[in-house]
Amino acid sequence: MALEVKHTFDNDTYRHSLNGHEFVLHCHHYMSLTTKMAEDFADIGGVRVLREAAEDSMRPLFDDYFKEHNVTAVKDRLMVGADYYKMMGIGLMEIQGAAEGGEVKLPHSHVDEGWLTKWSEHDKPINHFTCGYVAAVFAATFEKPARSYEVSETASIVMGAPESVLVVKPA
Repeated sequence: MALEVKHTFDNDTYRHSLNGHEFVLHCHHYMSLTTKMAEDFADIGGVRVLREAAEDSMRPLFDDYFKEHNVTAVKDRLMVGADYYKMMGIGLMEIQGAAEGGEVKLPHSHVDEGWLTKWSEHDKPINHFTCGYVAAVFAATFEKPARSYEVSETASIVMGAPESVLVVKPA
C-alpha cells in the first residue's frame, strides 16, 4: 500500500499542510537542538515532554489517515507510520508489531545524524521524538488511548550502533 499525500502550501501564512494537517518539514539541525534542549532539561521532564508532544501531535494524523483511506490491516497501518516518517524526512523506519508490542529499527536517522554532526557520539540514546512518534503509531494502529505504549531505545546510532532500535511494550 502506497502512502497517499496531499501537500498544500498557504502563501498567506507560509504553512505547509499534509493531508489537511499543518506540518513543519523536518530539519535535522532543528530536531537535534530540540532534542538537546530536552536532554538539558531532563531533570524537569524535558524528555517526557518531547516524547508526549510527539505522540499527541502525530496521533491525529494517523487516525485521520486510517479513517479516510479505510486502512484496517495492522501491517498496512504500521507501514503508514513508517512511510510518513520517511516522507517527513526524519529517516528510514522498519516497523513490526502487534497489540502486545513490537520493534522498530532505524537504519537511517536524521536525528542521530544531526546529533553526531553537532556533538559527536553520546553516552545514551537520543531518539525521544521518535519514541513518541512510535507510541502514536502503535496507539493509533491498535485504537488505544495515548500513553498506552512505552517505547525505549535499546540501541542507538549516536552510541556507536549500526542502527537505532526501539522496543515497544504496553504501558
